[in-house]
Amino acid sequence: MKKRTQRIVVFIMLLSMLLTTLLTGISMFW
Repeated sequence: MKKRTQRIVVFIMLLSMLLTTLLTGISMFW
């Protein structure tokens, strides 16, 4: 796997983690 693709995969993983934390926070607030 190329370095660029690896970086993109890591970026997507971090983004999904952020999204899930945001969603759980919002659901907790409601």
